[in-house]
This record gives sequence, structure tokens and C-alpha cells, in this order.
Amino acid sequence: MTPPAGAAVLDMAPRRDVPEAVNRQASDTLIGAPAGVDGLTALALAYLALPNLIFLFGWFRLPVALLLCAAMIYFVARVFHPWPLVWRSPHARSAVVLLIVTSCAWAAFGGGSHFMYANPDWMIRDAVLGDLINADWPVHYLSADGTQLILRSAIGFFLPSALFGKLFGLAHLDLAVYAWTSFGVLLFLLLLPLPRRLGWRLAIALLLVVLFGGMDFLGMVITTGALPIFPLRLEWWVPLSYSSLSGQLLWAPNHCLPIWIVTLLYFRHRNGSELFPVATAALPLTLIWTPFAAIGLIPFAAIATVKYLRRFPWQGVPWNSFFAVAAFSLPIGLFLLIDTEHIASAVVTAAAQPMGSVAWQPLSLKAYLLFVSCEFLFLALLLAPHVKHARTEFWVAVLVLLALPLIRFGPSNDFGLRLSAPALLILLAVSLRTLLDQDRLSSLSSLWLACLFLAIGAHTAVNELWRAATFHRSPPDYQQTLAERQGGQPATHYVGSLESSPIRPFLRPLSDRPH
Repeated sequence: MTPPAGAAVLDMAPRRDVPEAVNRQASDTLIGAPAGVDGLTALALAYLALPNLIFLFGWFRLPVALLLCAAMIYFVARVFHPWPLVWRSPHARSAVVLLIVTSCAWAAFGGGSHFMYANPDWMIRDAVLGDLINADWPVHYLSADGTQLILRSAIGFFLPSALFGKLFGLAHLDLAVYAWTSFGVLLFLLLLPLPRRLGWRLAIALLLVVLFGGMDFLGMVITTGALPIFPLRLEWWVPLSYSSLSGQLLWAPNHCLPIWIVTLLYFRHRNGSELFPVATAALPLTLIWTPFAAIGLIPFAAIATVKYLRRFPWQGVPWNSFFAVAAFSLPIGLFLLIDTEHIASAVVTAAAQPMGSVAWQPLSLKAYLLFVSCEFLFLALLLAPHVKHARTEFWVAVLVLLALPLIRFGPSNDFGLRLSAPALLILLAVSLRTLLDQDRLSSLSSLWLACLFLAIGAHTAVNELWRAATFHRSPPDYQQTLAERQGGQPATHYVGSLESSPIRPFLRPLSDRPH
């Protein structure tokens, strides 16, 4: 199928203006952006949209839900006009099978399925999921003074499983969470710039993805002067943390999956005229999943806007989609902003608050420099001379990762944990393109040093996976509420008071039995 005028062109896709032999030679090149909009983009948007559909009709009054749903359908549908939708996968079938096996295996280590050991945070996440099943929507609680507190934070990931639980009970809820997680991981792997065909290059690329992380092992050895205890967690050796991909997936798929998917949608479409419709559809769909996805992509959206306006006329900007997105996002944004002023936040130079979290301990300049060096900076400087694609995105990612430690937000410094994920994914995508380039596999020594960096960084992910596989399996508890789990009242980053919120008239009436 011939792509329409103005559509993005796949960097190394087979072309009709070159000999067939050349196309066959390029058949195992890394996947870049599709020609226009393909079925994978459609599946990714559908995955992001489903929790929004459940949320709209579960939380808002019916007329409001219908209007917001119409706006969502409009800006998602605009993605597929005027580009033809090509459903055929560019991957070989054998490669797809390997990606499916990898996604199912990787997701099985996660705490949501409870097939293996679940990290302590899953006691809270299970409570959230249980409340979404056992309580009436919108889920709310009563504070000690009788104030109504509505659950509003990062619930999108749980909504499909919660709907399953409401319809079919709790008996197979762990399988529902596992299936939903596995599908999200599969979309993430399909969106990555991986080799298309089965072979050792694809196997190495998948291993790099699963084990991708900073050199926490080295940082801990330098700061403590001793080897860390295996397989205990490595990622908080200073009051900062940029989680490995396995760490993100095992601890917080509710945050990482939407961030992974929307970042890679941006990366695939970054040079095409379809970027604006794709971005305007994907970003608002992530809000109910996690607000950090849209915030973390602001720097990349800015450079994409500049690049787009240089290449395409203003007439190509999808203004109608922007208006639909604004109408859709405003009420959801107001919902997410309920009582956020009570969430702990500060710049790094401010005095640490009296909180038990390691994320709020004082940070010295020496600790900062050691942290950024071990986490990403050495790798970035080694890769920089060899980066041929996405150089602007690469350097913006480096600047974002350098700046994030200067701001703290949330009890575990969620800015550092969540907003680092888009930049780290850009670094991963660039690493895949650079290290697996067939012309460079046996070339410069700096690339081999980059591989050494990644090998040391793999220790963090190995610890996470080993602990999940060998520690005692912890069964889920969906009966204890979030309030009970958090000492009688949910934490401020999960709930907010509706008393003065302008969104209250648009929400469904709260039930008489708070959870």
C-alpha cells in the first residue's frame, strides 16, 4: 500500500524505488516509525482508551459522560484520517511469538498477578483494586472529621480488572490483572525499535530491554564501601531513584505502562505529519492512568511541535482535535487536581520535611554527581558520538534526567520515579538503535564500554526478578480497604476532599456507604 502524501516514512522500510534485493537485505533492520498510522498504533490507543471509557461512565453523570465520550471518540478517530490503516505487522511471525512469550514471562514476575512474591507496595495497590470492586463508584471514604474523600490517583490501570471483578467476582481476578499487564507489555515491546526477525539480535535486544537500568550496584559499592546483599533492592542508594524497567514493571505497572506506551508512540511518529493527531489522542488518554505521563512528555512535545511547524504548514494543525481534547481533559484534570496542594513537594535546596521516606533525606552535590553519573550520564556520553537518529530527543532526555533530582514531589519523590521514565525510554530506544546497528556491531571501543555499563546496570533488574521468583509468594488481599491499609485514612496523594472542588456537580452522587 502506498502511503499518502505527507505521511511519515519508515526509516528502513522496504521501498518501491529500490531493487527487491536491497529490500530483502533491509528486512531485519530496526523498526522505526510506520508509514502513516498502522494497526499497532490503533491497538495502543485502544489499550489506553478502555480505562477512560470505564471511568467516564462510572464516575460522571450520564449526560456529562456521553459528551466526554463523544469528544474522546472524535479525537481518537481523527488519528486515522486521512492515513490508511495498515493492520499487517512488520514483524515476522516467529518474532511476534518470541515477543508474546517475553511479555507473558516478564509480566508473570509482577506483583499484580501474585504468581510470585509481590513487593510491599502491592498491599496498597491490592487495596485500591479491592475498593474499586467492593465499593460503589465513585469510590470515596470518610475522614476523621466526616469529610468525604474521593479516590482519584492513578486508577486507570486497575479499572478493566475492577470491572471484571464486579462482573465475575474475585476468584480469577489475579488472572485478569496478569492478562491486562501482559497485553500492555506486549504493546510496549512491539512499539520498541527492535529487529523484525527472529535471531540472536532480537534475543540480545529483548535481554537489554528487560535488564535495562543504571549502575546502582556500582553506586552502592562506592557509597558504602561494601558489596550489596543479593537480592535486596539496590535503587535507593542515595535519596534519589531512577528505576530500572523491571523495577518499574514489578512495583508500579499502573504508572509505567501508560508512560512506556505513549512515549514510544511519540518516538515512532516523531518525524511524521501524523504526529500531532497521534499525540493529541494519546496524551489525554493517559491522564486517568497517571498524570505523570503527560507531564513527563512536555519537553519532547515542545521539540516535536517546533519540528512539525518547520516541516508542515499551520493549516495542517488539527485544531478541531485540540478543542475536543481540551473539552475531554478539563474535567479529568480537575478531578486529578482535587486537593493536590496537600501533597508534599519542595525544591531540593529546601530543608527536608520530617518524613520517613528516604526520598526526603538531604542530598549533597557529591551524591547528586555520583547519582547522575552512575544512572545514565556515562552511558549517554559514550553513546553520543554514535547517535544517528533522534539526536535532539537524546539530548533533551539527558537534560531532563539531569534536572529532575532538583525537584521533589510526593512521599516517594514521584517526580524522579515517574517523570524519569520517558527520558529513560528515549535513552533505551537510542541505545537499541546504536548498539544493534549492523554497521557498528564490531566497531568502536566506546560502544563496548557502553555495553559494560549496561551489564553492570543489569544487576538491578536481576535483583528484582530473582527476589520475585525466590521470595515467599504473597497472596492478594482485596478485602482490606485503602483506609485500613494506611492507618485509618488514605494518604493525600491517593484521595482528596470534594467540598470545594468545581468538578463535584459533574460527578455521580456519592453513595451513602463510604468505604
